[in-house]
Amino acid sequence: MFVANEASAQIKAGEGQVSIALESNSSYYAPDKTLEDIGLIKPYERVKGNFGSNDYLKVDYSIGRFSAGVQIDGYLPPLYGYDFYEYQQRDSKLSAFLTKYVQWEDQNWGVRLGDIYDQFGNGLIFRAYEDRALAFNNSLAGARAYYNFNNMVNVKVLAGMPRLYDVRSNNAIWGADLSLSISEMAGWNDGMVSVEGSYVGRYQKDASVDYPTAQMPVGLSSDVLNMVSGRANFEYAGFSFRGEYAAKLNEDIFNPQLDAAKGNVISVDLGYNYKRFSVSATFRRQENMITPIEQLRPEGIGGGNTMNYIPLLTRQHTYSLANLNPYRGSSVHTGGEIGGQVDVYYSLRNKKARGKYWNFHANFSMFNTLKHYSQRMAQTIDSRNVWIDFNFDVERQWNKSLKTTFLYSFQRWDEEINHFDSPAAHYCRSHIFVGDVTYKINKKHSLRFEAQYLASNDYEGDWVAATIEYNLAPKFSFYVSDMWNCEKMQDGMYGNYYMNLDTYEYDNYLLHYYQVGASFTHKSFRAQLSYGRNRAGYVCSGGVCRFQPAYTGVNLALTLSF
Repeated sequence: MFVANEASAQIKAGEGQVSIALESNSSYYAPDKTLEDIGLIKPYERVKGNFGSNDYLKVDYSIGRFSAGVQIDGYLPPLYGYDFYEYQQRDSKLSAFLTKYVQWEDQNWGVRLGDIYDQFGNGLIFRAYEDRALAFNNSLAGARAYYNFNNMVNVKVLAGMPRLYDVRSNNAIWGADLSLSISEMAGWNDGMVSVEGSYVGRYQKDASVDYPTAQMPVGLSSDVLNMVSGRANFEYAGFSFRGEYAAKLNEDIFNPQLDAAKGNVISVDLGYNYKRFSVSATFRRQENMITPIEQLRPEGIGGGNTMNYIPLLTRQHTYSLANLNPYRGSSVHTGGEIGGQVDVYYSLRNKKARGKYWNFHANFSMFNTLKHYSQRMAQTIDSRNVWIDFNFDVERQWNKSLKTTFLYSFQRWDEEINHFDSPAAHYCRSHIFVGDVTYKINKKHSLRFEAQYLASNDYEGDWVAATIEYNLAPKFSFYVSDMWNCEKMQDGMYGNYYMNLDTYEYDNYLLHYYQVGASFTHKSFRAQLSYGRNRAGYVCSGGVCRFQPAYTGVNLALTLSF
């Protein structure tokens, strides 16, 4: 499913300005007997019909220091595969949600009433944001105020009711954030030093009541969850350091097993850059930090039920085979994980030939579970590795017409952890090779060819993929692609085997996932139309993933501004 970027423009309205942006993403789900016979498509699960459309209309007005705006989200009905589709709180197939705000921002202070998008620090204890690729929006309906004193002291307070799909939760969230710039106070202009701290509270009535049921075996110690974080930031001569520690001061429910415990997380980011070289490293340890908006029902309510942001710290790939089995995190089942990633970039350029260059990029990430007690298995489970990947890509601009990219990616993951919290491990390995060639015929015409190969003796065996794209700048683009699991492979409980619904026996299938599409762009209008078969898998945005069931159909994405 293609999700377009929002387009916007500004229109004079007296002394002020109006900006209007429209985004629409629609799909028609066509019958596919092959996928239905295998069981990958289950039409009866699409109770809202064979059509879905996620639509967004945003209107903002500003004059001087005053601004106001509204956004209407229409799900007519929601697209299949988004949490909104399954967990929306109304029986109707059609639903809409209205967000609005008024805001005044002076030179050193500001006040906003209405729907609020904000975060404290890295978002480890609070982040209210929108991500349309996930159909995610947990904005707060309430108030926010901030004050900045000479860029030395920044204070922010807010409170409101969070959005939960297409309703407002009754659970209030409030918080405060303080930032002190030590470098500004000392008059140091060569670098940056700051310390920050935050507090966030969440109230839920009757959270401390003991519920003697299978769904809620224990209550919590308090109706109010209190969370705090402390942060330190440093930048000097190309070096950078950002560290944050956050904690839940009292018990909260943290996973689908409905365990109750306190939580904490430590996050460290290090970086260095010099001319055309840069390196960055991120480390994080988290335990019991999944924080739902409504903790009395975290099970079965999807990823939209969250008030903080703990993204996956692995490389986010754009090539299909490299993103075939992304890391989805182990803390959902085990409560915690420890790991991080390292990125290294280097650009080699010739001053005498500016149209030629080399770009090199290497990335490594690894994550382990924490030693913990599993209620499901009724035993203590030791820490173990659940993810390792290494990626290397090199981009070469040969001349004004020709550019090539080569990517190699090695991935190893524990498939067992993706199913449930088990003391056993089942490791799968993939070697992915990608070649990408772009040839610019002239100023308007260009051709791009992409070939991919995934080699694996585990899980789903070998895959191949290819894409041909023709661009007629600045208006038209056309493409055709195919992705095919070219090797039959059955890997015990795992792999590309499917149950025959008539015989209840398992078999392998070699399936083509084909796509054909075109796009048109004119000024601030863009349309993309595509048709094809889409593999079941995970779609990730900003380090957060959602599951997309398999489907065959027509997709239309539109953006318009005026």
